[in-house]
Amino acid sequence: MQAINKRLALIVGCFGVVLVLLSVFTELLQQAWFIFLIALWLFVFSSCCYRLTPLFKARNPLDKFIQREQQHLLLFTLSGFFDRVHGPQWLVIDSIEKIQCRDDQCTIFSSEQQQCTIGLPASQAELLDYFNSLFTEHEKLSITIV
Repeated sequence: MQAINKRLALIVGCFGVVLVLLSVFTELLQQAWFIFLIALWLFVFSSCCYRLTPLFKARNPLDKFIQREQQHLLLFTLSGFFDRVHGPQWLVIDSIEKIQCRDDQCTIFSSEQQQCTIGLPASQAELLDYFNSLFTEHEKLSITIV
């Protein structure tokens, strides 16, 4: 997610340079729709830059996105601008066969041929540690955490 957020910020930043050049070399700055476009660009660029800060990671810990109820796992994922989340997706813990962790995302495979991928602001090591602390020893015997 960090690498994707950096690329997005770079692309949006380049678009901003084009907008500045257009405003300097043309009369577009006098048009209301162009001012609206610049305001929209500022909103999107601030969201991209915010996602690169330590504050973003501090405000979005793993326990906000992966929660356990008695026999269910609740999964939320980041979506949209700033700290908006989407979900939850409910999975029965007994149906989970495998959890595959990568940097900034994890994929959960269940016995019902269901696959759930969520994007998270965490490294692979942080995800592995969190999942190992989330499940009981008996549950870890039937769930492969990779």
